[in-house]
Amino acid sequence: MTVHKPSARRVGEFWGVPVTLALGAALIFAISFVVPTTWLFFLQKVLALGLFAVATNLLVGYGGMVSFGQAVFYGLGAYMIALGWQHYGAPFWLLLMLAPLLGALAALVIGALALRTREFYFALLTLAFSQLFYTIANKWYDFTNGANGVFGPMIPGAIAMPRPGLWFILAVTMLALLALWAITISPFGLTLRAIRENQQRVEAVGVNLYRHKLYAFVLSGAFCALAGALFVVHDQSAYPELLDWMQSGEPVLMALIGGLYHFLGPLVGAFIFVFAHDYLVAASSDTWQLILGLALVLIVLFAPNGVLGLWRQGGGGGLKGLLGRVFQGGTHERPDG
Repeated sequence: MTVHKPSARRVGEFWGVPVTLALGAALIFAISFVVPTTWLFFLQKVLALGLFAVATNLLVGYGGMVSFGQAVFYGLGAYMIALGWQHYGAPFWLLLMLAPLLGALAALVIGALALRTREFYFALLTLAFSQLFYTIANKWYDFTNGANGVFGPMIPGAIAMPRPGLWFILAVTMLALLALWAITISPFGLTLRAIRENQQRVEAVGVNLYRHKLYAFVLSGAFCALAGALFVVHDQSAYPELLDWMQSGEPVLMALIGGLYHFLGPLVGAFIFVFAHDYLVAASSDTWQLILGLALVLIVLFAPNGVLGLWRQGGGGGLKGLLGRVFQGGTHERPDG
């Protein structure tokens, strides 16, 4: 009997993401002792937004569902921490565990309605939900403090300082990313890719499209809410703009920059986006949106598979090809044609 062993390429792709995450976490932990405080805050923001982007990409890159409402769950995660502290004096650790549950519950309700529509109308309906929640947070002054938001010492002192806060966000983000990676390589994740490529054929073999899409929407909502809770550790605040549809657009842009069809693409895109945003705002506060917009247009036109897609295309034999296979684990590019 012939025993088929997995190829080196398949092994590299399977372990590429966990290995890359472990190396990245070790690097961030090491440099946290030497970088200035501003970089500690920068890395906190990148990690929280990176998790937000990867969770959103579970819908966009894997499921082919463009949602402009993921900020609803991101903002709910942040407000869970802030309002739980302000009104009820609830402990942070309890609120942190409840945040993903709230995100999943909200995603279940919204997804059950929005997923009854298709493509363009789905995107518009999720955008409408985002604006609905933004308006509620902005107008319900007695509970949410309106446009002023909620600010204060809502996180434990042990993680309130920049370096311990970074370590905490790093640990939670890595665990969440590993969980998302496990989901994407599971039979459920493979089914999502098949739905993205050809819904009619998948439905013809007996797959319940609505149920699988709803599961994906709920999972994405839970992890987006967790990312929102981590943002509170970074910013110690929650405000209506976290629920706005423009906030929903940011993780989509991050995924486009890094690579929609690479698991780590949105995380790389988050680093590039936040760095470019902060640099451009400091250098040119009046025209930064124009410059960033032009850069995004160039990426879409000349690098549709994102930064990691360019790396993979440039890979080949030798050391670069090996690194490309290891560090590009999680590729799920659409076939040409």
